[in-house]
Amino acid sequence: MTHRDFIAVGASAGGVDALRDLASQLPPDLPATVAIVLHVGSHESLLPSLLNGSGPLEASHAEDGQVYKRGKIYVAPPDRHLIVDGTCFRLVQGAKENFARPAIDPLFRSAASEMGSRAIGVVLTGLLDDGAAGLEAIQACGGATLVQDPADAFAQDMPLNAAPFADYILPLAGLAARLVQLAGGVPQSRGKEPDGRHTAARQRVTTEQRAWVGDPSPPESLREIALPSMFTCPDCHGSLWQVKDSRLLRYRCHTGHAFSAASLGAGRRDDVERSLLDAVRALREREMASRAMGEHFGRQGDKAAQTYEEDIARRANEAAGLLQSLLRER
Repeated sequence: MTHRDFIAVGASAGGVDALRDLASQLPPDLPATVAIVLHVGSHESLLPSLLNGSGPLEASHAEDGQVYKRGKIYVAPPDRHLIVDGTCFRLVQGAKENFARPAIDPLFRSAASEMGSRAIGVVLTGLLDDGAAGLEAIQACGGATLVQDPADAFAQDMPLNAAPFADYILPLAGLAARLVQLAGGVPQSRGKEPDGRHTAARQRVTTEQRAWVGDPSPPESLREIALPSMFTCPDCHGSLWQVKDSRLLRYRCHTGHAFSAASLGAGRRDDVERSLLDAVRALREREMASRAMGEHFGRQGDKAAQTYEEDIARRANEAAGLLQSLLRER
């Protein structure tokens, strides 16, 4: 049984309770490091103190350059991506992935790249699908993958989207026991050659991580792993590239933003809504201005100008009404 000593966990909506439950079931002598990303954005996070009160393992926010240790829990701090770099953690205020920072995929991807079969990826409750691409990377590189049973999750989206890349799909009550079992293997003997597929996968994942971090040249790295698409980035409006050799439909831009098809679709829906609202606002203002102008010309006895402005007001009213009906149908 492969020795696995690094557990990367991702959660979003409903994740605080799920993580506290998971921490309460882990043993004090767990022979693995636990790194957690919870979607908190830039908001203050009390998760480490909550986890300290829930289980026997010491929890803290990870620090940049910190050497991680087994038997401890490290949490991504607000507004910083948490990634693995050799034997240390790095905190990166890089581009958002799936509109999130901290995001789950960068942690999972870095664990896959750095550790290969030593990594364990866990996706818990959450909306949309952050974590699915990272879980695919961990599995492709020989690591173990676990997903909370969607029926057991507060929010089913993330578990459902990650399920195709799961070695185990378990209710929360069964995840800790499986993690202990997976972390209890023996180290791989020296000289044993890793699976060729896993080696190639780690090279691809490392290249994608390099494209995201920006060293040495994001466009050059991006060309190795992706093809140009017809879409633009919802965050920076640069061109998006479709990632190759992935079972997921996903995209990256040269500044580092990354999107699954689901998150890109959600971003486009937001773009459309903002555009419709801007158009409704402009039309309503045009309607009010034309009505005021019509009244002004009416008082002056200029019937032609009054009729012209009233006609503009009427057409603006009709167009705004049509757009508002579209917004109601969304």
